[in-house]
Amino acid sequence: MKKNKLIDGLVLTQHFHQLHAELSSPVIPQGIAHAQLLQKNNQVAQLLGLNAEVVDSQAFLDVFSGNALLANSSPVACAYAGHQLGNFNPFLGDGRSVLLGELSSPAGNWDVGLKGSGKTAYTFSADGRASIDECLHEDIVSERLAQLDVPTTRSLCVIKGSEKVYRSGFKAVAILARIAPSFVRFGSFEYCYFKKDTNALKALADYVIKRHFAGCLGANDDNNYAQFFYQVVEKTAALIASWQNVGFVHGMMNTDNQSIVGITLDLGESVFIDNQDYDFVASPSDEHGRYAYGQQPVIGLWNCNVLARALSPLISSNDLKRGLSIYERTYLDHLMI
Repeated sequence: MKKNKLIDGLVLTQHFHQLHAELSSPVIPQGIAHAQLLQKNNQVAQLLGLNAEVVDSQAFLDVFSGNALLANSSPVACAYAGHQLGNFNPFLGDGRSVLLGELSSPAGNWDVGLKGSGKTAYTFSADGRASIDECLHEDIVSERLAQLDVPTTRSLCVIKGSEKVYRSGFKAVAILARIAPSFVRFGSFEYCYFKKDTNALKALADYVIKRHFAGCLGANDDNNYAQFFYQVVEKTAALIASWQNVGFVHGMMNTDNQSIVGITLDLGESVFIDNQDYDFVASPSDEHGRYAYGQQPVIGLWNCNVLARALSPLISSNDLKRGLSIYERTYLDHLMI
């Protein structure tokens, strides 16, 4: 692994990494051999303050293929739990993703990460890799969502390697470099709640509020958390209404895939449909249609209820109920079909 690689204009900070030992584990990305820049997004690069010349540089290719580390980056894999198809799993986390760090630009605050960069502390029996098909799918879907003004993660680039991974046949390995206002998810809070670690729960909530919900900050810390929850419910309801408006089916609305800042997160099984087929199911593993197109609004509220329980050590039951009551009217206010 090359050390101290510099990319002009790419200065990362490490605030999430320093929050709490329970919330992440250090990891060194596993680079891919004979890396080739297959897809780049100059618009996303501009959001980070990077020009086209930088994106075409060898330093850029080295860093985002996992073959080099920026001098100011200490990558981590994030820990989280989640309800998967309705069943709680406390043992999740970034099994093939790493958070390189955070970046502030005139366009906002961004988390910068890699997907498909090898094993982490949460990989378990998987290989930690991604195929070229998986990376290109997320690249295409996320950019279509962005064009439709639906909040989403964004793809910076897709880099192809010479190795192969098995995904219903052997496919070329690839790494997706992506950005988001935050990669924190509902399952991140569930993880703290499961561990009965109120200190970690509070640290995580304080971090997210300070970075993404600064308008909630006031003299009363307890009220800060309630206001934060209200806004998360609003953002979630508005997001799912936007999905319904454009015929987007996420496919796997587990709470570990639900963004705390109201963006579309983890697009591996997502598709667009041309008609309002409320029974349409995107994922073959969703045998009972829990995450069908027509069920997405209901599951969004169900997920908010799960988040409410995870935040219960910080927020009173009355405030949690008040927050949940916001969901339906916000959803209907944003629905246009």
